[in-house]
Amino acid sequence: MAVRPQQSNPDSESTRLDKAYQALKQGIIQGTYQPNQRLTEMELSQVLGVSRPTARQALVRLEQEGLVVIQPNRGASVRSLTVPEALRTLRIREVLDGLAAALAAELATDEELAELSEIVAEMEKMVEINEMLGYSRLNGRLHTTILRAARDETLYRMLASLNHALVRYQYRTILVPGRQDQSLAEHKELVRAIQARDSAAAERAMRTHVSHVRETLSQAAQLLA
Repeated sequence: MAVRPQQSNPDSESTRLDKAYQALKQGIIQGTYQPNQRLTEMELSQVLGVSRPTARQALVRLEQEGLVVIQPNRGASVRSLTVPEALRTLRIREVLDGLAAALAAELATDEELAELSEIVAEMEKMVEINEMLGYSRLNGRLHTTILRAARDETLYRMLASLNHALVRYQYRTILVPGRQDQSLAEHKELVRAIQARDSAAAERAMRTHVSHVRETLSQAAQLLA
């Protein structure tokens, strides 16, 4: 008698947790939840339509990514990263991301190189229709693919931690007029260098890209000051 394969339950606890986590993360990135804003399990469970334990698990995951702070007897709140802190973090990221790009140029598989091309093509479509949130998501996917292709676990953990803390600011830099087109051009150059297996050019392209993100953030902060 044949055994029927088990099907995943779309309403499973893990699925509800992932949806709650993603919704809360996007809310933080897009500014729905502001820096230092308290995040109570009761309110989140109502807004996200999940149980309090599920909301708590989502908060713990976001704390691990550096987007939320959980303090004893005070609960959870959105992590506040000042612009000067973000600029310093981007300076560190410039060096580490450059190394990741150099390693990716040497070690990426053919499948990973093809994936990078596909992501850049999708990013170009997002620019054409001015879909900034979609572009920002693809930007994160591109950097994650490059970091994965670098094949260095220590580097992966360090950059993952830095990137999660900066994600809100990176989204905002895309909103600066003209930055989206410039960002796309930078990513195209970066992917070309990686596909050419030119580690030195890949590192230069990545460091240039991250330095431009830092400059854009600095200029935007001065305009808002």
